[in-house]
Amino acid sequence: MTQPSASSSPSDLRVQAVLALLRGEPAAQVSVDYGIDRSSLYKFRSRAIKAICEAVKDQPRGPKLPHNHVSDALEKETVFLCQVRPSFSSYRIAKRLGPKAPSPRTIQRIRKRHHLARLTKRQRPLDPARKLTQRTDREVRNLLHEKFYLGPDRLAWDLLNSKGIHVSPSTFKRRKRKWLEATANFFAPAPSTPAWRFYERHHPHSLWHGDFLEKITLSDTGQTAYHLALMDDYSRGYVFCDLILNPDVRTTIRAIIVAMRQWQVIPKAIIFDNGSGFKGNLLSAFCEQVGIRLIHTAVYHPQTNGKLERGFRDDMRDYYKQHTPWLFEPLRRDLPAYVHYRNYVRGHRALDGRPSITRLNEEHSRAASPEVLDHIESYARYEIGRRTLSAAGGFRMFNREVYVDAMLAEREVVFFESLEGLEARMDGQCVALLRDYRTYRQKAVGFYSQNEIPPVLYFEPCAMDGSPRIAVANRL
Repeated sequence: MTQPSASSSPSDLRVQAVLALLRGEPAAQVSVDYGIDRSSLYKFRSRAIKAICEAVKDQPRGPKLPHNHVSDALEKETVFLCQVRPSFSSYRIAKRLGPKAPSPRTIQRIRKRHHLARLTKRQRPLDPARKLTQRTDREVRNLLHEKFYLGPDRLAWDLLNSKGIHVSPSTFKRRKRKWLEATANFFAPAPSTPAWRFYERHHPHSLWHGDFLEKITLSDTGQTAYHLALMDDYSRGYVFCDLILNPDVRTTIRAIIVAMRQWQVIPKAIIFDNGSGFKGNLLSAFCEQVGIRLIHTAVYHPQTNGKLERGFRDDMRDYYKQHTPWLFEPLRRDLPAYVHYRNYVRGHRALDGRPSITRLNEEHSRAASPEVLDHIESYARYEIGRRTLSAAGGFRMFNREVYVDAMLAEREVVFFESLEGLEARMDGQCVALLRDYRTYRQKAVGFYSQNEIPPVLYFEPCAMDGSPRIAVANRL
C-alpha cells in the first residue's frame, strides 16, 4: 500500500485514492489513509472509469464536419462568382456574396476543388504615363491652390469650361492626395451614399426653385443679410440672385419680375418653402393672374427644394467663405460675377460636367411678349374690400384717421393691395395710393410698434396704366 504524500494537492490525493481502489484495496482503509469519505471515493471512481472508457474509444480521423457542408446552391453561386471575377481574392468574394458567404478559407477550398485559378491583377502598362504639359501643369496647380476645397470632378469641369483644358478627375484626385500626404493630412472616410428620389423637368423655365439663404451675418452691423436665389430646375442655373437686408413678399415678387424680364419668359411653376416671404394673398394673386403655378413645399421637408439647398451649400463655400469680412456693399457688388461663373463656367454632375447655360439656351415654350413684361407689376394686385368714405373723404384704419380725397366724400371706394401700397380705386382706375401700407400693417400688429405709425395717414394721387393681356408664345 502506497502512503499519501503530505505535499500532494487535493486533486493528486483523489487520483491516488481512485488508483488504490482500482488495485483492490479496501475502501474503508483507503478512506482513512487519504481522508476522503467512502461516498466521494465511489463517485470519483465512477467518473474515472467513464473517462477511461471515452478515452479508449475509436475516433474517426479528419474534421468533425465533412468538407462539403456548404449547400449546393451556395457553392454553385461561389463558383460562378469566382469564374466571373478571377482576380478577386477570397475576402472580396466573401464580401460580394454577403452575409450568407462561407469563410474565405472555404472559398479557397472550393476554388481548389473546382480547379479555378486566381488570376493576378492587371499588369503595369508598358507605355510610359502621359505627362501634363508645362502650361497644363501650371493651370492645375493654380486651380488646386485657389479651390482646393472642390472635388476632383468640379475641378476638372472648371478647368475645361474656363480654360478649355481637359484633365481627368483622377489626375486631380491624385494631385490632391499627394498634396495632403505632403502636409501630413489624410482623407476622411467617405460617407455612405444616401438613396434619394430624383426628379427633373425636361425643359428650361418649366419650374423655378426659390428660397432665402439666411446664414450671412454682416461683420460690421451684426445684421442678417438674406441671399435670395431663383434656380431653374432643368438647368440648375440661377435666373435671379441678390443680397437683401429686409425682405418680404414684395421682394419675392420683384425678384420674379426681374428674372422674367431678364430671360423674357414666364415660368410654368415656382416652388417655395413656407416662409413669410413666400406666402400671402399678394403673391398668390400675382401668380394666378400671370399664369404661374405656385407650389409650397411640405412643412419641415426641405428635401422638396433640395436642388436649391444644395446650391446654397456651394454658394456658402465658393463665394461667402472666400470673402472676409462680410460687408454688405462688397458682397452685393461681387455677387453678379459669381453668378456668371456659376452659370457659364461651373460644371454640374447632373449635366455631365457642362455649365448651366448650355441648358438655359435650349428651346422652350415659355417666351413672353415684351409689352406684357413691361407692365408685369400691374398684375400684383388683389382686392381687400370696399369702404364708404366719410364726409371729409376719409375712414379709420390701424386706429388712425386716414384721408383719401375730399372729392370722394360719401362715395364707395374699392381698396386693392399692390406692390406700390394700398390703392383706392373707382370705376377700375386708381385714384389714390398709400405707399407705406404694408409697413404700417406690420407695425400695427406689435403693441410697442403702434406708436411708430403717424397719427394721421394721407393717400396721395396716382394714375396707373391698365394691365395688358398675358400672352405666352414660343420663342423663335
